[in-house]
Amino acid sequence: MGIVNIGILAHVDAGKTTLTERILFETGFIKALGSVDKGTTQTDTLALERSRGITIQAAVASFQLHTHTINLIDTPGHADFIAEVERSLRILDGVVLVISAVEGVQPQTRRLVHAIRAARLPLLIFINKIDRIGARDQGVLNDIRQKLDLRIVPCTAPTGLGERSATVTAADRTASAWQEPVIDLLAETNEQVIAEFERTDGQLSQEFITAALCRAVVDGEVVPVYFGSAITGVGVPALLAGIEEWLATDSVPAGEPVSGLIFKITRKGSGEKVAYIRLFTGHLAVRQRVILHRQNRFGETEAFEERITGIDRFTAGTANQAEQASAGEIVIAHGLRTAQIGDYFGEATAWALRQGRAFPAPALESVVQPNDPAQIAQLRTALEQMAEQDPLIALRQRNDAGEVSVRLYGEVQKEVLLDTLAQEYGIGVTFGPSQTICIERLVGTGEAASYIGHPDNPFYATIAFQIAPARPDSGLHYSRELGSLPPAFYRAIEETIHETLKQGLLGWEVPDCAVTLTTTGYSSPLSTAADFRNLVPLVLMEAMHRAGTLVCEPFDELLLDIPADTYGAVCSAVLNARGTLQDTQTDGETSRLVCLIPTAELRAIEQQLPRLTRGDGGWESHFAAYIPITTTPPARERVGPNPLNRPHYLAEIARL
Repeated sequence: MGIVNIGILAHVDAGKTTLTERILFETGFIKALGSVDKGTTQTDTLALERSRGITIQAAVASFQLHTHTINLIDTPGHADFIAEVERSLRILDGVVLVISAVEGVQPQTRRLVHAIRAARLPLLIFINKIDRIGARDQGVLNDIRQKLDLRIVPCTAPTGLGERSATVTAADRTASAWQEPVIDLLAETNEQVIAEFERTDGQLSQEFITAALCRAVVDGEVVPVYFGSAITGVGVPALLAGIEEWLATDSVPAGEPVSGLIFKITRKGSGEKVAYIRLFTGHLAVRQRVILHRQNRFGETEAFEERITGIDRFTAGTANQAEQASAGEIVIAHGLRTAQIGDYFGEATAWALRQGRAFPAPALESVVQPNDPAQIAQLRTALEQMAEQDPLIALRQRNDAGEVSVRLYGEVQKEVLLDTLAQEYGIGVTFGPSQTICIERLVGTGEAASYIGHPDNPFYATIAFQIAPARPDSGLHYSRELGSLPPAFYRAIEETIHETLKQGLLGWEVPDCAVTLTTTGYSSPLSTAADFRNLVPLVLMEAMHRAGTLVCEPFDELLLDIPADTYGAVCSAVLNARGTLQDTQTDGETSRLVCLIPTAELRAIEQQLPRLTRGDGGWESHFAAYIPITTTPPARERVGPNPLNRPHYLAEIARL
């Protein structure tokens, strides 16, 4: 009996959660269908998900499909919760992508397909809502081929489009009308198909075609497509058969040591921290000790030993207590107190290739303050627990001002955080305006030094730095010239360099630079690691001040496919949003634009495009670059003692 972990992904409102509900009903997991509108679905368990009618956190449900156990992961569709999708992609065996037969390919659909391809996952497509007015079949198939650049094989066809009685019929795989285009598609990437075609004079057997198609699906080269309606249930049995045929492969290696990945952290009502784990190999048992691995900011692998105190396995639909679990399963583990999302145990094998970022980090930041100042400590604790569940919100605490700032993808996520703090933690808060997160880049090279015994240096440490620009996106390059400090002092210097560079001259991170430690000195036995930690910010920031920095804001590349007669209105909107046109091509009635636009303006443009293009426009965007701001650059409130103000810094250090 095999175990298969399938994710359901979609643009918001394509019917993803409704399809999940229908699948659970069709397979006998639930006895009655829930409703997204009524907040009664199985996988939307959070109160906020039920009240808002959107999925916020990935949820797992399990069902039996003949000889296979299927763990179904329902993921958020809204772009503000894309981090949940990214974490889910790391532990999946395959994906069902839901596309509306009415709206067709949408911006989030394109982003998801890019991420699925990057994760090298096999994919099925379910074209939903064939019973809705305006439903299309060939038009959507053409969009999938052209806009998503996918090589597809329709496995069902709809009849009665746009009517409540719409239904589907299975493709006749023995008919030449189906086989010929499939053979042509397979021959594009499979030389064995060409050889067999020549050997049999074009008379390929049905068994050969099916086997070749199965390999192509597993390799992500071909995508089967199914039509249907999650509301009425039409086409869902055929989709389930497709999941079993194309995705349910038994490939779990036997006899290997245990390995797994933590992809989700939650807290129970009691406050207990639990970890969701995908097991890739081996067995995991209660009372077993595991070594959790994670990379620190220096790229070093750290290890933490923990003991499993309890295991919940997804069997018979929901999570139930168990003594052990096996490779392929998704389990909830108790007792992992230091666990973080992304931790793994055992050997990091092929699945570790999925660890790279599929989506950009949040580009917005907002200050949050409690309505009652006495709740500041409670607010920090609550946000720290929420950051466990979503590390990308990346807290910044301004202790002296009684404020905390969080990173966000958008305004909906901010609203959800506000409601969560009120409903689950009893903390009323106010969010400040969202600010785009910029960076600082060095203009030139700077040097600075501070020596033991100098009147301006109260610390028993000598340090000299040189700081210089580095290639964009290359990160920090740290080196040191010959010296004879104790290892603990060198470690303190390096750690503090990383911490100091999080705030440049105007408060933004300085991610790309080369820092060289040119001179060191200490006085034994008076010097301590704290002396070096306290002196590094003063010297490094003085060197940065002499080098100078430019504040750069993030820009996205926006690709637009629009009706040619809307070109003028769209261009005007792009230019008004501080965007620039990089390329324009017109083919008949369609124009394709490549634009560079500030990330801060992207959401506003995307909201205008349906109106400007009469609903016929398509677009996708991705991060392009950080570009210097030519007007007065924005500053970011600093956190902690300010090394650019020496008297203030020394006073704060003395107070701490």
